[in-house]
Amino acid sequence: MTPSYSGSEILQMAVELEEMGKRFYERVFDEVKDKKTRSVFRYLADEEVKHKALFQKMLRSADSESFSGPYDPTEMMLYFKSLVGQKIFPDAESADFASGALNDPRIAIRIALSLEKDAILFFHEMQTVTAEGDRTLVEGVIAEERNHIRRILALKAELGI
Repeated sequence: MTPSYSGSEILQMAVELEEMGKRFYERVFDEVKDKKTRSVFRYLADEEVKHKALFQKMLRSADSESFSGPYDPTEMMLYFKSLVGQKIFPDAESADFASGALNDPRIAIRIALSLEKDAILFFHEMQTVTAEGDRTLVEGVIAEERNHIRRILALKAELGI
């Protein structure tokens, strides 16, 4: 039997991802000085809060069947948190973000788009190891992340950057 995740486990991952994103965006918001850039990161943090609430709502209505693979679900969630923490939302104190370049709203938008695309790629890959009956839930997560990219692009246009 091929290991697979349930829709509720994928939604738990999505909730955790949104929380990590919110913390990342808030941390960067606290560090930058440029007013436009600050508004971008405040917007992004607020969007992560909205997404987290949406995914929690989806989770409450999802079937709670659990992971059927050979690994302990707690270990898998810890692995997921580690992976996301290192690969999708980096630590705001890392050298890449401490350079002061984040005071440019164009770079802020570029970073946000890159992070959101990475999240979509992650969930697209997770869809292949999700129980077949729950793949529509993963599609819903991916669709929401795509909508988030559209909102970031609209913000970019609104700010004229």
